[in-house]
Amino acid sequence: MDKKIYETLYKTEENYWWFVGQRFILKSYLEKYYHSKKDLLILDVGCGTGINLKLLSKFGTACGIDVSEDALDFCRARGLNNVKKSDVMDLKFKSNTFDVVTSLGVFYHKKVTDDLKGFREIYRVLKPRGRLFFMDPAMKCLFGKHDIAFQGIRRYSKRELKLKLEKAGFIVEDISYFNTLLFPFVYVNRKFGNMSKSQPKSDVNENINPFLNSILKMVYIAELSGLQYMNYPFGVNILAVGKKK
Repeated sequence: MDKKIYETLYKTEENYWWFVGQRFILKSYLEKYYHSKKDLLILDVGCGTGINLKLLSKFGTACGIDVSEDALDFCRARGLNNVKKSDVMDLKFKSNTFDVVTSLGVFYHKKVTDDLKGFREIYRVLKPRGRLFFMDPAMKCLFGKHDIAFQGIRRYSKRELKLKLEKAGFIVEDISYFNTLLFPFVYVNRKFGNMSKSQPKSDVNENINPFLNSILKMVYIAELSGLQYMNYPFGVNILAVGKKK
């Protein structure tokens, strides 16, 4: 991605409603499957500017990889040094190394030229009974200029993601769409955006109104709390938990 996008992420991820919600999901699911464990060895694939590594470190030892030197520089600026350059399709780790691998908004990127190969690499580096916690953009009908700005090339359906995870060897323990309440607004915004002649740009706005950000945060977390009890039939994003046999 463009360095300016990484810079925007670095500035906004701490409080921006979408990223706060993403960490809420991740924390909820880690607690669901691992309760109060603090000794996990965790790999964050596509760690970006490193905000999620801070959360993951509360559950054990967390390290991150990314293909972008710019992203890794921002991680180090956060004081995170357990990061290195690596590709999800060719992970520089021994087999059966990690208890948990996380992948948040990575696989839809154009540099992941073979997503099945990436899933198989994650499966390889996980310990037996280890888990992948996966989140990515969903539903091809939402593809728009935001995706182009982030160099995205795919959005997953529930069926496609489940089939690929199983083909890689995973037992799929959880799978659901999320970000459902805002789906109609995102759909309309993307369709109008696709018709316009404007240049592709990220939907993440570092100058978002603080009051609007607070409202969106409240609505989003209220919806995400329901994931513990139900699966949503559609949404802007998708999550899955895959377990190594």
